[in-house]
Amino acid sequence: MSLLMMDSSSTRRYRVPSTPVLSLEHPCIVQNSQKAVQMVGGPSEIAQALNIDGEKTLGLRFQLDNPDSRTVISYNKKTDNLLLKLTLPKRTGRKRKRGSEDEFVEHSQEDNRKDVAYLLRSLHDNSKRYEAEVVGKISSTHIWRTMPDLVYSTRDSQFLREVQSKIMPQDYPLVKQWSLPESYGLQDTEIFPPAVLSTQTLSSNYTYRQNPAVKTVSDPATGKRSLFNTQAPQRLFTYQCQWNDEKYPDQPNPDCPPLQDFPDSHIQLYGLIQRLFDQRPIWTRRALINQFPDDAPVFAARYIISYVAYALRSGPWRDTFCKFGLDPRKDPSYRKYQTVMMQLLHSGEGFDRSWARSKDRSSHVFTGKPPYPTDGKLWQLCDLEDPDLKPLVDTPEINLRHECELRYFGWYSNGTMAKIRIALKAKSDALISHETLDPAAMRNFLTLPDYWEGMGMADSSDQIRTSMGFLGKDASKKELEWAAAYRSLCRTTAGSLPTSGGSGKGRLSKSKRKTTSSYLEAGQTPLSEEPDVPEGYEEPEDGDEEQDEADEEDEDEEPEGEDQEP
Repeated sequence: MSLLMMDSSSTRRYRVPSTPVLSLEHPCIVQNSQKAVQMVGGPSEIAQALNIDGEKTLGLRFQLDNPDSRTVISYNKKTDNLLLKLTLPKRTGRKRKRGSEDEFVEHSQEDNRKDVAYLLRSLHDNSKRYEAEVVGKISSTHIWRTMPDLVYSTRDSQFLREVQSKIMPQDYPLVKQWSLPESYGLQDTEIFPPAVLSTQTLSSNYTYRQNPAVKTVSDPATGKRSLFNTQAPQRLFTYQCQWNDEKYPDQPNPDCPPLQDFPDSHIQLYGLIQRLFDQRPIWTRRALINQFPDDAPVFAARYIISYVAYALRSGPWRDTFCKFGLDPRKDPSYRKYQTVMMQLLHSGEGFDRSWARSKDRSSHVFTGKPPYPTDGKLWQLCDLEDPDLKPLVDTPEINLRHECELRYFGWYSNGTMAKIRIALKAKSDALISHETLDPAAMRNFLTLPDYWEGMGMADSSDQIRTSMGFLGKDASKKELEWAAAYRSLCRTTAGSLPTSGGSGKGRLSKSKRKTTSSYLEAGQTPLSEEPDVPEGYEEPEDGDEEQDEADEEDEDEEPEGEDQEP
């Protein structure tokens, strides 16, 4: 024990001996001190680290009997601490209830480990009966903060066990006893595990924190507490139907909350939407919103619409809302509500598709005059008031199909829908780019037939047969491009998909950068068909994900810009 030096003051002073002390913050719960010392290299490694001026680190191994276990290197942290030795009266092990006068009884101690709480309690109980002694100065502390590497288990590998027992001890007599197996490489071949399995030594700090919008609420009936996200989006209950669904819904989703739970403004909006669908059974999103008054809560329309109509996500009535109980595939009178969606120039600038009100209440009506509305790229046929397009929409019923084509054309013939799509695309591009479209060229293009039966027909005269989908040689380059797109779109007969040769294994929205000539010389008979739809006239891919995988496979089957025999 060090000498206790007393002076005139009441402060105790202790002499610090020069004994070197090393502190180890072992990452494990130490129950066997000898094994804990062996894990860091043994007494020899610790003795080398006791050098005051040294920077030596210690390596810790969690599996002493496994040579494949990588060591975890410590951080040698310089400190200026003291090691104190506190001597307390030894406890007898007998106990009695605190504050009572009962006799002390024997108490068995199953765990002899003394934790911090036990030591602090002992100091408190013996505040005047303990002795303190300074053992030495702690000049460095070794801490471990890195993660250990993964270890590949070689317990069941006979070959690696031989290597570990005869090669790694570096004993020559043992090395002479070892030889490579004769069957190595022929059967039951083993591979050496990599020296390093993980290069991540420090754990990532993900900075997890509670979402500030999540609140704790209690059930008033049961008192059970649960978490509730106050900013979670409200669930939509609108039916999303596809072109090939056998039956369309005739009533709202049964999971829809009662209308009485909504505010009065939402209930009034429900009545307005119901009246609009009584006037017109099929609406596009922007056409419906353009009918709302200025004080209507437009943001609530996406929730209220599920009580009145269902959504069609594909087919001739794509991206429309249809009144419950109505199937437009059953009645040709609903043909005017079919839609056309196009890929437009500068598609990244505007052309939003959201529940937002447009400044122009007639933005859903296409007149062919500037300015071009930028709040969407979807048009219903009944909203096409352009003088070149309206006659195509109002085509006589004799030119309609006897049965609805469910995938692309609906009740219209293939030539009629192809001309509507191409003419609308050409006029839209001209308005966006502020160019003037040649009316004569458009009229010449619209002379193509409303129904296209394909190519390969014999031409007995020297005159160009417009019924074959070709224009005269004096046609402009733009007219030839329109004619090529017309034939490619018409090739999608009976819902099949266009591809080279008319085999029907492509997609309506497929495009190629090159097109072949779209005119015939006098007396010439077409023997081949162009590739797929020229670029820009195809159907946009948004919402048409069903055929993506098949289309990817067909893309490389045809050399670009070359004709193939039918």
